[in-house]
Amino acid sequence: MMKFDLHVHTNLSYDSQMTSDELVEAARRAGLSGVATCDHNAFRSHRPRDNFFIIPSCEFSTDVGHLLVFFMKEHINENLSRDEYGRFYWRDICRAAHEQGALVFYAHPFAPPRPHNKALYEQIDGIEVFNSRVVHSRLRSANKRALELCRKHNLPFSAGSDAHCPGEVGTSYWECDLPESAMNEPDFEEKLKSALLSRRGRVWCGCASPGVVLRCKRYGYKVERLYGKYIKTLFALIYLGIKYPFAKKENGKYVEVYKEERK
Repeated sequence: MMKFDLHVHTNLSYDSQMTSDELVEAARRAGLSGVATCDHNAFRSHRPRDNFFIIPSCEFSTDVGHLLVFFMKEHINENLSRDEYGRFYWRDICRAAHEQGALVFYAHPFAPPRPHNKALYEQIDGIEVFNSRVVHSRLRSANKRALELCRKHNLPFSAGSDAHCPGEVGTSYWECDLPESAMNEPDFEEKLKSALLSRRGRVWCGCASPGVVLRCKRYGYKVERLYGKYIKTLFALIYLGIKYPFAKKENGKYVEVYKEERK
């Protein structure tokens, strides 16, 4: 079995200070086989690690929301146009991603709520059905609705922590049946890609405690000195800490909130 957190950030994102080394260390502690680094509109390749695989990825802000592009070979946004809000056009991202053999997944499609373009589901490769950070938001039904959307369109699925600091890494992840030994095979990336598209993986869902999320918010936004956002987050998480006091971890082991598996 291999476990991948398919949505994490590093200090290449404006709202994270987590280095690649800190990310890998946290992921190993969580028992992960690898991660997908999905920095905001930014891409970089990572040096190979022993027995750990980093999927080169990116989270693009588009006119329909955020799109995760997995298995990138090079940056794709340098020559793409943007709308008046600085967002890319989703059709351009899908086209450019597929030209280099990458996969496009719709990230947290209902957080925040937005009008959905039916043509989008004919172009993307899958949907993120669980995002750990959504749990600590006002949009608590967003993950459930994302799963329903994925089933409706019969698309492949992914899950990720949306981690911006080490304490969040691995709180949710996607698991597949590839053996750990497959990582040493020359065609491993293609096998992993096929597994993600097969619709036969499992999604393990959880979230960090409100306190961890608060520390992560402060840790990330300190770069931008967005103290207003920090104070807002503080009050929100005090409320969440009272209403939802339990993290989805017990004795260091993950609790299965739900498991999505298709034969």
